[in-house]
Amino acid sequence: MAYCRLVFPLLVLSVVQSYASSVPVFLWGDLSKTSLKSNPLTAVSPKEFDYVLKEELSGDPFTVIFIEETLSVEDFSSKTSDGEVPLRYLRANLGDSYYLSSVTDALEALNSFADVEKENHVKLTENGLSAEIEPEGGNFLFIELKDANERDSRADLLRRHNEFMEDMFAKLHNRYEKVVAIYTARNPSWTVSESHRVRRQATEDNKMYRLDGLLLYVEEILLTESNQTTHLDNLESSTSTFNDTTNTMSTDMKFGADNIQLNFVHKNGYWTFETVVLTRSSLTKVLYPEIEVYSLTDWSYRCGERVTFNSINGTISYSLTFRDMEVQPFFKTMNASDLVFGDSFNCIGFFSVPIWSGLFVVFIFLAITFYGIMMMMDIRTMDRFDDPKGKTITINAAE
Repeated sequence: MAYCRLVFPLLVLSVVQSYASSVPVFLWGDLSKTSLKSNPLTAVSPKEFDYVLKEELSGDPFTVIFIEETLSVEDFSSKTSDGEVPLRYLRANLGDSYYLSSVTDALEALNSFADVEKENHVKLTENGLSAEIEPEGGNFLFIELKDANERDSRADLLRRHNEFMEDMFAKLHNRYEKVVAIYTARNPSWTVSESHRVRRQATEDNKMYRLDGLLLYVEEILLTESNQTTHLDNLESSTSTFNDTTNTMSTDMKFGADNIQLNFVHKNGYWTFETVVLTRSSLTKVLYPEIEVYSLTDWSYRCGERVTFNSINGTISYSLTFRDMEVQPFFKTMNASDLVFGDSFNCIGFFSVPIWSGLFVVFIFLAITFYGIMMMMDIRTMDRFDDPKGKTITINAAE
């Protein structure tokens, strides 16, 4: 029960760390009994694992490494249909063990830590060990557990390896004074797909124009000459001119052969988008807004509908339409990166058609409800023909 209470939470919490290159590592035997503690929620890097090996193997013991082909934290807590734990021997050595739930590239770290001249490699096959263990073969013995066959279940394979490790550790302990065993694998039994959130820089919005003293957002600019429409979407250059005497501002925007000049006036705490001057070849036209475009100082003007400027006189009619526009002039700073829209004044008032319709319906329902309540309160008992001096008529329950 102590084993279950201690190991099971570690196994469950460490499942999330079982990636393709991380495997559990179980050390037992004559360890140095250091105060090292493992965190089941994080994977141990090869550098950290190398430090653990240096601390736990500081007494220069004989080290045997049992290498499974696959191993995961679930194998330590798995049970057979009879309720038996296949790795019973490891359970018995829990008190003298050091468990790491997830180690990245554990075998690579072990091979780097072991001295090449003092290590020996053998395989466990169906016919036994591939070679005899030499007494003076070195201090590191790598045993690859390669005896799996198709008839074995996972529990049977782990049970057989459990018995082999118990027998091998006992033989080595009779031969050497200090023995440390390490149980690990090349790959985990199963993997968890790892997902990452990648942050990418947002693309620059070509609908936002950051000009000198002017910030303009517009979904589309349409120039209409009679029945011919041109899209102005390729800004080549822009300049802004300020006049402190008249409190005016003019911004020229050049779109190929077409040039438009946006004229703003600041007066009495408000700014107004007065006119647009269209220049095309040798033609110059002044366009006036269909609705007044204005806002408070340091506020922007926002209109999700179309804002159109039309020519007044001339045989050919010109119109410039800003679709879904927000504009704010008279910025004190000229640094384009510092231009940010202030509070907005919307072209659609607060009491729009849908709001008025909703209020009208609510008022109708309130009037009907009020009328119904008044009618209910006006109900009176029919006592016109009752005799106030007569005996009150009573009706018993039995009647």
